[in-house]
Amino acid sequence: MLKLRHRPRADSFQNQPRRGSGLLGRRIYLVMLLVLAVALANYVWGDTVFLRADGLVLREKILVAATSTVRVEEVAVREGQTVAKDDLLLRVGSIDVLEKIAEYATRNAELAEREAALSSRQKLAMELLPLAEAREIETQRLVEGLKGLRADGMVLSQRFEEVTVSAYEARIELVRLRVERDSLKAETEALSEARSHSVRALRDLEAHYAEGLFRSAKAGRVGDHVPSVGEVFRAGEPILSVTSGRPYVLAYLPESYWFALEAGMPVDVESGRVQARGELVEVLPVSSTVPPEFQNAFKPDPTRQLARIEFASPPPFPTSANVRVTRPSLTEKLRDWVNGWKQGNVAALDNR
Repeated sequence: MLKLRHRPRADSFQNQPRRGSGLLGRRIYLVMLLVLAVALANYVWGDTVFLRADGLVLREKILVAATSTVRVEEVAVREGQTVAKDDLLLRVGSIDVLEKIAEYATRNAELAEREAALSSRQKLAMELLPLAEAREIETQRLVEGLKGLRADGMVLSQRFEEVTVSAYEARIELVRLRVERDSLKAETEALSEARSHSVRALRDLEAHYAEGLFRSAKAGRVGDHVPSVGEVFRAGEPILSVTSGRPYVLAYLPESYWFALEAGMPVDVESGRVQARGELVEVLPVSSTVPPEFQNAFKPDPTRQLARIEFASPPPFPTSANVRVTRPSLTEKLRDWVNGWKQGNVAALDNR
């Protein structure tokens, strides 16, 4: 039977052009796998090879806290204001301190009154003591004289007993005055010492309270929290803070690293698009827990060793800013070397 139409086989199209073997797709796939592997290795071991540490920009912080329950009466500063040393920050009032001052003042008045009374009694005893001594000597002389007359029968026994009783009373009075003089002297000295302590405590309390005025201990800048008039603070609660001194970075170093960290090593500090060159001053022998803003939920961080980084010129970072600390790249090192070489040549030409 003659076939009317020739049907080509489905598996053998001789004239149909074949498609590419998919080499480009495989290459893209391999590149993506390589990038993923590099990113994963960088995430896991990157901090061990490269210096990448989180840090905080800090300054010396002077905290103004309440030493007793106080109420803010007047506020003389605002957030971020620059203040000089001894500038007035705020004025507070404390009923507890005022009551304590009144209590000390009353106690000082009572001690002064008691001291004056004891001093008066002591002076009286000192005035009477010479008279009592003279009386005792005189009565003893009379007793000795009457003893001989009594032996001769020239003095009655009743008279001799009267003189003996007078001598005994004079002796008792003399001893009493001497004991009172000594006891009053010791009591007056103890009372005077107690009063001096009370006066000093009152003076120190008034100086510490300083009429409720809080002044800046150093020149600096007021922090981000300033209380309002009428706020009440308990003892120990911070009222406001003043930052002072040059800014520095407290860096949290990686848990383990293969590179050497030495004092004087230059580092780059960046926060967003702002960057500054700093110097590693010291690797502190102190470890601390990583702040919450630096913690990673997928990579729990234990305590980390701290390092201090300072700047040659004031950095453009605000206080308490989160920064990233890294090593200078090869391009930056080359640029620094070129700048240093140019400056050295300019200095040499100026010397010529």
